[in-house]
Amino acid sequence: MTTSTMYSPSAVQKGIDLDMLGSEIHHKRILVIDDEVDTVELIKHILINSGIDVISATSGPEALKRLTQGAPDAVLLDLMLPGMDGWMLYDQIRKVSSSPVVVVSALSDTDDIVRALQQGADDYVTKPFHPSELVARINRVTAQRRPNHQSQIFKFPANGLEIDSNTREVTLDSKVTVLPAREFGVLASLARRPGQWVDLATIAFDVWSDPNIHVQSRIKYLVFLLRSQLEKDPGNPRLIVSREGLGYKLAVSPGLEKTAKEEVMKGE
Repeated sequence: MTTSTMYSPSAVQKGIDLDMLGSEIHHKRILVIDDEVDTVELIKHILINSGIDVISATSGPEALKRLTQGAPDAVLLDLMLPGMDGWMLYDQIRKVSSSPVVVVSALSDTDDIVRALQQGADDYVTKPFHPSELVARINRVTAQRRPNHQSQIFKFPANGLEIDSNTREVTLDSKVTVLPAREFGVLASLARRPGQWVDLATIAFDVWSDPNIHVQSRIKYLVFLLRSQLEKDPGNPRLIVSREGLGYKLAVSPGLEKTAKEEVMKGE
């Protein structure tokens, strides 16, 4: 891997190693999956100095967990992983995420490259690579997806609910409410996973890029504020429900409203 000239452009605000420190600054976020710790650290150095936030995993199971918690803008995937190899892991990633996947591998045979691209990988970078090339390829694949990521509108017609990330407007039964950024962030985190339980750490990571317990404690208050604005009866919520040990859920799937009352933790 080329290390003689580190890629450190001037006038670029540094990214953050999210494995070490959370932040409320939202940069592009990349998940690096590689079982070689030295390689992970090198890629982190390159990306952080290019204004990109980084999370990492060294195995398939860990990668899937970080993927659902971190909602990365793109994934860098090594193929030669222990246990669940990169080929198997790619299939699992596609079941839970549409984030672009760039294969970064020492396998440089044309057959491997063609196989990865045919399987659906967005790009393929062989090791050793030049730092600027890696950054350029990440910027390319994320630029192709970013408009959809930034302009999400969640529509749930059966519930009379529409959530617009462009304006932070929430339309519920024809009533329009404009939410503050943090409250909207919590609601959007739930809207991305409709009808699913979302734990506090995942919500915290989505909103603050920080899953620590101090940030998690703020979520309960924000949910209280959301319920006061969106629920007909905030003391008996039926839209944003909760269950101890599981977190919160946006109850928008057919049939969920019937059991929502049983799932509410009224103390939150």
